[in-house]
Amino acid sequence: MGRKEYRSRFEKRKQNRVLNIAIGVVLLLIVVVGASIFINGGSSQTTSSNHSADKKDQSSSVNKDSNKNDDSSIAVEDKNDSEAADENKDASKKEDSEDKDKEAADKEKSEDKAKGGPEGPWDPVGTSQTGEHTKSYDKGSSDWSEQTKALSYASGIPEDQMTILWLGNGGGPDKSVGRVLSKADGSRYEVQLQWEDGKGWKPTSVKKQ
Repeated sequence: MGRKEYRSRFEKRKQNRVLNIAIGVVLLLIVVVGASIFINGGSSQTTSSNHSADKKDQSSSVNKDSNKNDDSSIAVEDKNDSEAADENKDASKKEDSEDKDKEAADKEKSEDKAKGGPEGPWDPVGTSQTGEHTKSYDKGSSDWSEQTKALSYASGIPEDQMTILWLGNGGGPDKSVGRVLSKADGSRYEVQLQWEDGKGWKPTSVKKQ
């Protein structure tokens, strides 16, 4: 083998080695670039997925807050309606109570007025007489009975516990005066009466004697 041939082989081997190294470098670059693309793509997809998940969570949170606010609003409205109903109910109860108190007071006043008494004022006691009125002091007459009723009403003494000491003219055609005694406590009253047509005898004054 000549020196020239040996040198040619050596250079050829050297070229092959360089070529192999170049090919290896290229393959390594391809692997590195491919791996980088794969990693970056996966990371981007993961980031996108995470971003979508964050948006979904935010949307869910907003919806929950919105629902919570709606529920709170409904609860407040229900509470306001309930309070308004309670206030109306309380007002209605108060009005009913006031009406009942007024009715009770009117009834008591009416009963006291029906019972009569020296305080007055008094109403006519009514009459069954018709036509032109003529005073009568006959004990069996209707006029006498109605005057007796007026004396009892004005003095507050029940008729069955009242003694008529005197009953006569009171100074006019439609006036009478009577003096009565209580059998229960011995009290005495002088009662002035005034006739009113169609209404009967009306006490106008009571004096305790």
